[in-house]
Amino acid sequence: MLLSPEKKYYVYRLGLSLASGASLASAFAPANTPLFALAALILIFYIVGVTEKVSHAVLWGMAFGFGWFVTGISWVYYSMYHYGYMPLEWTYVTTCVFSLALALFPTVAFALVVKFVSNPIVRMALALPAAFTLLEWVRGWLLTGFPWLNPAYAIVDWPLAGLAPFIGSFGVLLGLVWIAGLIGAIWALKGKWIYVAACGITIFSVLLLSMAGKQIVWSEPSGEMTVRLVQPNLEPRLLQQSMSERFDEMYFYLDNVKVEKASVDAVILPESAYPLAWQQFPNDQKERLLQWVKSEKKSLLFNAFWLSDGQYSNAAIALDEKGDLSLYQKHHLVPFGEFVPWGFRWFIDAMRIPMTDLQPGNESQLAMNFAGHSVAVNLCYENLFGSEWIRAWDQASPELLINLSNLKWFGPVKAASQHLQISQMRALETARPLLSVTNSGETAYVDAHGVVVKRLATDIDATMDVTVTTMKGEATPYVKWGDWPAVILAFLMLIAAFICTFAEKRLQKG
Repeated sequence: MLLSPEKKYYVYRLGLSLASGASLASAFAPANTPLFALAALILIFYIVGVTEKVSHAVLWGMAFGFGWFVTGISWVYYSMYHYGYMPLEWTYVTTCVFSLALALFPTVAFALVVKFVSNPIVRMALALPAAFTLLEWVRGWLLTGFPWLNPAYAIVDWPLAGLAPFIGSFGVLLGLVWIAGLIGAIWALKGKWIYVAACGITIFSVLLLSMAGKQIVWSEPSGEMTVRLVQPNLEPRLLQQSMSERFDEMYFYLDNVKVEKASVDAVILPESAYPLAWQQFPNDQKERLLQWVKSEKKSLLFNAFWLSDGQYSNAAIALDEKGDLSLYQKHHLVPFGEFVPWGFRWFIDAMRIPMTDLQPGNESQLAMNFAGHSVAVNLCYENLFGSEWIRAWDQASPELLINLSNLKWFGPVKAASQHLQISQMRALETARPLLSVTNSGETAYVDAHGVVVKRLATDIDATMDVTVTTMKGEATPYVKWGDWPAVILAFLMLIAAFICTFAEKRLQKG
C-alpha cells in the first residue's frame, strides 16, 4: 500500500531526525567520529529551521533526542540488568523512557524557536544554536543535572575545543552549534551572497577565537610527580565480599610497590577501593596502611566512606608519608545511587542499590596537599560538572586534578571511554593535567592541553606508572567566570533573533 504524500512527509522527516540523533551519538567515544556531530546538527537544524508547525518541531525533536540518547547512553541498561537483576525487557523499557525524558530538552528548544521565530534563516543562524545551548545548560543542573553526551565532549580533539579555557564546555557547544546553524543558513540562502558572506565571516571568527585559545599559554610547569595508578577491575558484586579479602586485594598493589622498589612518589586507588567507612576500618588494617606510607615514604590516595555524627559520606582520603590525613567529601551526589529523590524509595528497593542515603560534603573544600603538590580531588559523577572543579580555586590554585571513578557498573567500554572525553574537557577548561583513576577503565593521564598521554585498556586488572608535569599559573577565564559567559552569549543571540523577528513583522505590516 502506497503512503500518501502527507504520510511520506512525516515518515521521511521522522526518519531523518532519528538518524541525525543516532549520528550525533556516534560522534562520541568509542566510535569517536566528531564529524558526525557537525553533520547531525546541520541536518536537524535545517529540518527544524524550515518547519512551519510547532507540533512538527516537537515530533522532529523527540525523534532526534531519542536517537541521540538511546544510542549514546544505552549502557544504563547494563547496571539494571547485571547488578540490579531487573528483567531484561524492563531494562530496555526503562532505558527508552529515560532517553525520551532527556529528549524533552532539545524538543523544548526546537518548539520554542518555531513558535516565536518565523524566519528560517534567523532560526538557523541565531535562535536554534542559542536555544539548544540554553536547554543543554538547563539539562546540566535541573534535578541535580545530567550533562552526559554534551556534544562539546565529542570534539575535544578538534580546534573548536580551544574555546574551553575561555567559556567552558557550554561555550564549546555554542561554537559547534552556531557553526552548524550558520552552515544550515548558508544552505537555505541559495545564493544571497551578502548574507552568505556574513555567515562565512562569523564561522571564520569563531574558528579564529578557538585557535587563539589553543595558542595561548594558560599555565606553566611547576614540577613533577611520579604516580602509580591502580585499576583493579573489581566486580561490583564483590562489594559484599569479606573485608579481609578486600584489604588483601588492595595490599597486593601496595606490596607490589614495595617489592619492586618502584620510584614513585604516590599511589592512587580508584573509587570503591574500600566499601566501608574509615572510622570502621579494623584497627590492624588502619595501622597497616599508616605504617605503609611511613615506611615507604610515599603518599596514598583512596576512596572510602566517612562517618560523622551517624551520617555517611562518599570520600577521598589522602595519607601523606607522615601518616597525616586529608579529606574530600563528595558534594554533588548521584540521584538514585547516592541519595533517594522524594517518592522513589520503591525504585531503590527494587534495584537493590546500597548506600543511597549519603550526606553531601561542603561546596568549598580545600585542595589537598598530595605528594608535595596542591591537588584538587573529586569523585566519579562530579567530573561531569566543570563548576565542581572550579570551586577548588576558591581556596587554592591546584596544580593537578584527580578524579576517582568506578564505571564497572555500566559495562566494559562505552561509558568509560565517554567519561575520558569528559576528563579531557575538564583539563582544557582549567589548563591543568588530570588523572582519571578508575576501577575498570579508562584509567588515564590527561595533560593540561587535554591530550591523553597514557591510558590503560578497559576491563583489565593493571597498574600504570606516570610522571605528571604539574602546572601553575593564573586561573583561566572559565575558572574565573564559570558557565555564565556562554549562557549570557546564548541569551543575547536569542534576544537578537527575537529583535530580527519583530523587525521583520513590522516591515511586513508597514
